[in-house]
Amino acid sequence: MSVICELPSQFSSTRMKIIQKNTVFLLLSVSIIIAKDSPDNWHSYWLQSGKAVIMDESNQWLLGKAAIAALGATQIDMKVKDYVQSHKILSDPISHFGDEMGGNWGHWILWSSIITSSKIKKDSNKKFMSKIQYSTLAMVSNGLITVGMKEAFGRERPNGSCCDSFPSGHTSHSFTMASIANELYGKNIGLISYGLATLVAVSRMNDNKHYLSDVIFGAGLGTAVGRAFAKNYQKFEETNIQVGLSSQMALKISIPIN
Repeated sequence: MSVICELPSQFSSTRMKIIQKNTVFLLLSVSIIIAKDSPDNWHSYWLQSGKAVIMDESNQWLLGKAAIAALGATQIDMKVKDYVQSHKILSDPISHFGDEMGGNWGHWILWSSIITSSKIKKDSNKKFMSKIQYSTLAMVSNGLITVGMKEAFGRERPNGSCCDSFPSGHTSHSFTMASIANELYGKNIGLISYGLATLVAVSRMNDNKHYLSDVIFGAGLGTAVGRAFAKNYQKFEETNIQVGLSSQMALKISIPIN
């Protein structure tokens, strides 16, 4: 009876911490989505991208492999946990850096890089807001999916805290951002971003916050979400370019030649 009575307060406490930590991010995300210069077809883009997370064939393979790998990893979760905790494979400063990259720092760094690169490239307001919106919708969607799965599985963390271990939110968030960076800035930056995302995953195990299986599926989920939104971003950008070219051609044709 005592366990049953304690669960609601633990759930409530955990959820309140999540809400408090992400309030600013969520408010800013909503502001971006409804901003004046944001593409007005964002709802269609969000819906199509969300469907692609699980309907895209390559993502189905990715998520399937991640699920199988995570299931297999559950057989060695405790051995890996004991090894990592006894050897502490990361120093405290590096582990803290990885933890923050997957949490508070990550989306601010990504947004800042988009702002800086757009200024350098002299992107139009529409294109700039399109990039910001694309990245924001991807991160928000990943967050919603991850929290939903945490609630559904209710797995206890390796440090004994309840009950949102699977999948790792820091890991899924960082791999979503890595996929976004790979799309916006190319494979070289993408490779660095995936390296940082891997550091985040290792830091979560080093800090005894997640099992190996948690971070394996978190990495697969984050990559799938990022790729789904990236593919649809490319399609929407190509559509906008084609529409723009068609408008220019129509304007030229309509000008009288005399």
